[in-house]
Amino acid sequence: MRRIVGAAVLACVLGGGLAACGGADEGPALGAFPAISKKETDAPFVITAPSSRSPAAFVYTSSNPAVATVDGATVTIKGVGDTVISAAQPSYESYGPTHTSATLTVSATCVSPATVAHYACIAPVSPGATATTLGGLIWARVLHTDTYAHATDFCAGTEIDSVANWRLPTQAELALLVASGAIAGHNWQLGTAWTSTAASGTSGTHVVVDLETGAAANRADTEVAYVSCVR
Repeated sequence: MRRIVGAAVLACVLGGGLAACGGADEGPALGAFPAISKKETDAPFVITAPSSRSPAAFVYTSSNPAVATVDGATVTIKGVGDTVISAAQPSYESYGPTHTSATLTVSATCVSPATVAHYACIAPVSPGATATTLGGLIWARVLHTDTYAHATDFCAGTEIDSVANWRLPTQAELALLVASGAIAGHNWQLGTAWTSTAASGTSGTHVVVDLETGAAANRADTEVAYVSCVR
């Protein structure tokens, strides 16, 4: 250990005198510690320390534990928002203390009513509501309404019944499901549901299908309809 300390002091002297190591209240200049962007479903990650002449270990803290916590150098995402990740070194022999910080921004991934669990967006479980199958396709339970964009994102990014990679059905697929009668007995919410079929000649509008009658209509994407996911 003494050899390490001696080498550190010698490096400071050769690099420009003891002032290059920082004084009692100021440590050596630190390298870059850039801002970090993550999603709410990202797994824990290890912080990349800024470069420093000081051999002292960095101590990391998070200003907002509701967004992220830090254990050693490992950051665990807890929620959406911003937190400041601070990196500090204590004084070490001739080196003064150092400090720098970076903002960690965690963006939302899951579309309501999905919530984060095990680094994935998970759909809520509704007692009595089940999936059904028809023509080689699996249809998830229909339980909530939302806009077209949110419906698309919900299906694409959510695990339903522990399965991922869903999508909105086409008009033909949903009309066939309704006509088959396969919806009965699965305790779905019934009403008009989104399809991925764009309305002819009208931008920002998609076709919705009535889950009881099979009737089709056009609906603006900013309005709401039931969300039916298929795979």
